Amino acid sequence: MRPWIRLFTCGTALLLAMAMTIAVRAENPSATTKDSVSLLVLGDWGIDAPARVQVGEAMATYAAAADRQPDAALLLGDNFYVKLTGIDDPKIQTFFEKTYDPTRLNIPFYAVMGNHDYKENNVQIEMDYAKRPGTRLKIPSKWYRLDLPVEKPLVTVLMLDSDAPPARLMDESEWKAELQWLTEELAKPHAKWLVCAAHHDMFGNGSHGDNGVLQTTWGPLFKKAGVDLYVCGHEHTLQHLQIPGWSTSFVVAGGGGAKTKPMLRDLRGPFSRSVTGFASMRFTQEAINVQLVSGEGKVVHEFTRDSSGTINVLRTTPSDKATTQPIKVIQGIEESGKKSKDAD
Repeated sequence: MRPWIRLFTCGTALLLAMAMTIAVRAENPSATTKDSVSLLVLGDWGIDAPARVQVGEAMATYAAAADRQPDAALLLGDNFYVKLTGIDDPKIQTFFEKTYDPTRLNIPFYAVMGNHDYKENNVQIEMDYAKRPGTRLKIPSKWYRLDLPVEKPLVTVLMLDSDAPPARLMDESEWKAELQWLTEELAKPHAKWLVCAAHHDMFGNGSHGDNGVLQTTWGPLFKKAGVDLYVCGHEHTLQHLQIPGWSTSFVVAGGGGAKTKPMLRDLRGPFSRSVTGFASMRFTQEAINVQLVSGEGKVVHEFTRDSSGTINVLRTTPSDKATTQPIKVIQGIEESGKKSKDAD
């Protein structure tokens, strides 16, 4: 019998008062391994660009070289930058199923929504497609809980929708309902390691900068619950930030294939670079190991975090310097003078 990953979900404002519990079969037998959990993490990938293919190949090669296959992947939003016509749109096969080689990445891919998923009106299509038998894409709800593995979980991941008002992507009632759900989930018992994942960065050195809405709404909850990691995309970069006054480690893994953007600032770290790529996270009883891997398959930054919150950088490469043209970067203006199609 294959193993199970437990999902606690609540998808709409009408259902949020009462969280549903769903069991979803994991695609990978290693998910029952009790001593560790391995995850691949990336966002901002669903775009018609060679970089998407390169990053997908780098992930498959990385997984094949590991001592065991990852247990799952987390997709951090902006899953499709193009309008989908429906669940039979061939772009879903091209951008997702074929990009992440099923023979080498035969694992579940758990996704959250990004601003482009909303702007292209793809949210319901993506969720409907994820219900199809045989697909590795898993989106049981707009926000939900993962406990890995199901027996004596080592890590709890809260998959969140960060598309908050006033951007007018999420409905106001949905945002309030999710906030209530998050408050309740963070107050519940959880595994040794606690991770929150969403699309938008709470802190970022890149073109979008910090997100005050998330800092003031989710931030106090994260601090009270002692969230270990917040992982996100939105910034088309790889970053690891340790912010004074925050025990949480902030990891940006938005290098899935969308056009990279220069850094707005370089005074925070320990690491931030405008490169494509993904994050690999391994959880054991002793520590979390995080590797940021470029689209070329090279580890550009690696650190560990122990249960006391102590960070140990094992290896790194130089961070990018801040841009000398911050206004153009914020506006998404390319060197040609045109606004990038995926600027936001």
